[in-house]
Amino acid sequence: MWVRCSLVLLGLLAGTAALTSPAHAATACKSTGAPLPEAQRKFHPGHYVSIGKGEASKGIRNVKAEGVTGVQLRYRWSDLEPDAGRYDFSQIARDLEAASRAGLQLVALIEDKSFDYEMPTPAYLHDKHTVPTRNRGYMALRWDPEVNDRFKQLIAALGAQFDCDPHFEGVAFQETALSLDDAMLQQYGYTPEKYRDALIGLLRAASKSLPSSRVFWYMNFLPKRQEYIGDIAQAIVGTGVVMGGPDVLPENQALARRVYPFYDKFSGKLKLFGSMQHDSYREKRSSASGSSAGGNSPYWSMDDMFTFARDRLHVDYLFWEYRTKRNPPDSQDWDDAREVIARNPTLR
Repeated sequence: MWVRCSLVLLGLLAGTAALTSPAHAATACKSTGAPLPEAQRKFHPGHYVSIGKGEASKGIRNVKAEGVTGVQLRYRWSDLEPDAGRYDFSQIARDLEAASRAGLQLVALIEDKSFDYEMPTPAYLHDKHTVPTRNRGYMALRWDPEVNDRFKQLIAALGAQFDCDPHFEGVAFQETALSLDDAMLQQYGYTPEKYRDALIGLLRAASKSLPSSRVFWYMNFLPKRQEYIGDIAQAIVGTGVVMGGPDVLPENQALARRVYPFYDKFSGKLKLFGSMQHDSYREKRSSASGSSAGGNSPYWSMDDMFTFARDRLHVDYLFWEYRTKRNPPDSQDWDDAREVIARNPTLR
């Protein structure tokens, strides 16, 4: 075994200087060798339910249903690292315990980008390393060496505490799209080469910090050099990273041209995933697209969306947003998704 588990306080782990833990002991894992090969890492493919912060307190018990393999929950970086080098993973620990009791896997999505006017990063990164986006939020300068190093340290601490738990499937990183205009990119020293190299370094480091778990890389757009998505993907083949995107939108032409071809190119080389987010539940169907189960609805049915993700995007994992309200009223919601999952409990 490459990984052994022991009951220790996180602050006493070797190699994690300046770390303190919440005021409770936690199961921690310490690697005794190289990360596990791709074929020996945790791999629980299938349907996962993405639960937002507003639903997190009750969501895990509500989404346990036929065909559901796991859940994905969001955690803001600022909450996980309230002070520089001091980590608080107590919420992840509680959610992991709840997922375990429900017989579900947990994927922890770490937010360094917000859409709600709130800072997603710890206070020590605010002044020079976090900037406003054009989408009513803020994001970390991911290509900045200090930001990249601190994020790696965060993931290393997470891996030390959770990697050996059999119900901890792994961590996920937010989309590659930056939501910054060209002037902002220039002002803060962005180049596509810096961003490409920062992402490769982060993904490889995260894979080593989670030697038996998975790293879910949400990719879509890389400003000024979209082909670098392929370079990053090639660089992480065999590392345990799962590649996918935040949008399953069959009629989105930008995705069809610039993003979806990477699924074809890396199918069989990387594990893949897709994410049914808000727009997937209200994807308008053109008259030319047809539908196998859409009836007279103007929207793609959940059956058709599932088929597209499975057959066109070749996904191993499919994340379904937990949406309990139809917006617009005649669109889809979690009840529609749950029926599809029950009818199609496996993706292969």
